[in-house]
Amino acid sequence: MRRDPHRLLRLRGPIQPYPLEPSDAELAASVGLTEDRIIRFDMNTLGGGPLPATVEAWRSWDPAEAVEYGDLGYRRLRAAIGSTIGVPPHRVIPGAGADELIRLVTAAVVGPGDAVVIPAPTFPMFAVEAGLAGAPITTITREHPSRRQPPSAIRRAAESDGARLVWICSPNNPTGDAYSLSELRDLASGLEAVVAVDQVYLEFALASGALDLDAIPLTNELDNVVVLRSLAKAYGLAGARIGYLVVPEGLAQRFDALRLPLSVSLATEALALGALTDHEAATVRHVAIMHEQRCLADALRKQGCEVLDGLGNFVTFRPPDAAGLAGALLKRGLVLREYPAGPMAGWLRATARASDENALLIAALRQMLG
Repeated sequence: MRRDPHRLLRLRGPIQPYPLEPSDAELAASVGLTEDRIIRFDMNTLGGGPLPATVEAWRSWDPAEAVEYGDLGYRRLRAAIGSTIGVPPHRVIPGAGADELIRLVTAAVVGPGDAVVIPAPTFPMFAVEAGLAGAPITTITREHPSRRQPPSAIRRAAESDGARLVWICSPNNPTGDAYSLSELRDLASGLEAVVAVDQVYLEFALASGALDLDAIPLTNELDNVVVLRSLAKAYGLAGARIGYLVVPEGLAQRFDALRLPLSVSLATEALALGALTDHEAATVRHVAIMHEQRCLADALRKQGCEVLDGLGNFVTFRPPDAAGLAGALLKRGLVLREYPAGPMAGWLRATARASDENALLIAALRQMLG
């Protein structure tokens, strides 16, 4: 009898993987289109293509560098990020996208039996990594997607379960709402748990005129708050895989020791350094994208859809028949994020992309919903 090889692994039971999205090629083949006809409104990537500074950085990068290792300390990268956000470089922990840093935080804080509090719905990777760490999850579910959990309820759950880690996504994916700085302070102050605040959509919220949302100042005040940011969404580097964690002074040395030494490639570092040199161009793009976000939201409301008020570069809405609408749009190459089950069942999410792409989606929605 063949023995189960899972016996050799720490986690032998079923695990919850991150829900994978089909590739452009798979989507195109499923509806009989060519791959160039596919427009991804489901991934929340930056509309309008790469920023000019990113293009220039790629042209200037010497592929000969690929045969050597880069700086294990990421000194230039950390200095550039720190200068952009106003944080000392040693408190910036780079990683291969937000996903790697979610794993880093989870592995650093919890293990088997340690509770993790996750308000839902939110980014699935928080729960995936908690499960891989063997940590039980306390889920606080919304009564309705438009009504976020009060910070006091999240704190009560953390205290009641003795949680070691609390995840907050602000602005939240997929609902788009956010917690103010004072709300996050009330949640974290005096709590014997690490409060990890995912703010990968913050730049879009700021471009829409939102104030008092940036959680990085809390890392100066409190020793239990870490903030997750990314260059994937706001700087158009999703394919390059680059994110960073901002940690308090007292945790900087520990997290620097825990991180992987070379998970950010030299090519990715060059792209990131280039993108960060032109903050003004990035901000102009954010403002344009949030204008498109409002246009898309208004168009959906006029078609009778329930639309969430969001601060990210996406619109989350409920049409009469979500699955039917998503399927019809896919036949035209327009891909939306579906939620077939759970608290977002019946809702769809559409990324606000460049104006010409947005116009295609709005025209199709008017035709199908009108």
